[in-house]
Amino acid sequence: MKLTKTTALPELGVSHDPEIKKKVFIGKGEIPQLMMYGSAMFTPGQLVELHKHDTMFEVFYIQSGKAEFTVNTKKFIVEKGDCITIEPGEIHAQSNPFDENVTWTYFGIATD
Repeated sequence: MKLTKTTALPELGVSHDPEIKKKVFIGKGEIPQLMMYGSAMFTPGQLVELHKHDTMFEVFYIQSGKAEFTVNTKKFIVEKGDCITIEPGEIHAQSNPFDENVTWTYFGIATD
């Protein structure tokens, strides 16, 4: 059993942009195939450039605000209550072009 108190977790920079902060609830290696489970907040104007993961699914659940996701050249606006799954090999980016913060929880599942 593991209990994680969000208030006790350090804020870490995401690998794509250290200015975007995340908290990791479950790290790589703690559960087989789970790469990470955490939360992140994007302030207005923050973004993660186009990238892909060849051997990982990524799932994002929007907790507050809204964000723009680009997946294989198509743009999607996701907002509170939406869940978006990015499949292995899909080229994707996330941004917050809006006037309020957006927060989400997310996790990655390895396919290898």
